[in-house]
Amino acid sequence: MPSDKPAPPRLTREAILDVAGRLVTVGGADALSMRKLAGELGVSPMALYRHVQDRDELLVALLDREFEAVVWPPLPDPGAERAVQVMLMLHRELASRPWVLDALTRGDLMAPSAARATDDVLGSLRAAGCSPQTAAIRYAAAWRLTLGALLVDARTASAVAGLTRPTVQEQVRRDADPETFPALVECGDALRQQRQDFDVEHALRLILAAPPE
Repeated sequence: MPSDKPAPPRLTREAILDVAGRLVTVGGADALSMRKLAGELGVSPMALYRHVQDRDELLVALLDREFEAVVWPPLPDPGAERAVQVMLMLHRELASRPWVLDALTRGDLMAPSAARATDDVLGSLRAAGCSPQTAAIRYAAAWRLTLGALLVDARTASAVAGLTRPTVQEQVRRDADPETFPALVECGDALRQQRQDFDVEHALRLILAAPPE
């Protein structure tokens, strides 16, 4: 006799990416495993391997989907200002997608569609008069600044949540001897302000908009 049990939905790569995307959005990149994903889809783990080679391929596909979804704002002509604006766009997009930041700072994962932004920044720096070597150094510095600023913000917010005393950093700066650490004391208020509200745009301009070497 034919079974009354409904047939399971047809497994597709898009369906896999949809569910995997929900997992990483809620729990970060660590929340994604092939076994857990298979359970969410109601299939065996082996069924997933007909569509993706492994977890890394799945993460790359998810990253690619995220970067393809980015809506680029109007930008100035190629040059230093355009490079700054593209990096600020990446900063905003990564800030709104914590799991992407998490994935990009672990291992060698990269979304193929993210190459558009890399090429745009490098091309803009070349148009501003930078040599290929200087353009590469400035892009790498701006990229690391962007990732680092977001990671520090996220981890600092978690560490100081509910703290009722000054942070150790604040105590060290407050108690610094002006004769021993004159510059630290002189710049203390400015450092405190940057710790509370780091000026990413200004920092990117210092890197990307400096006169070509």
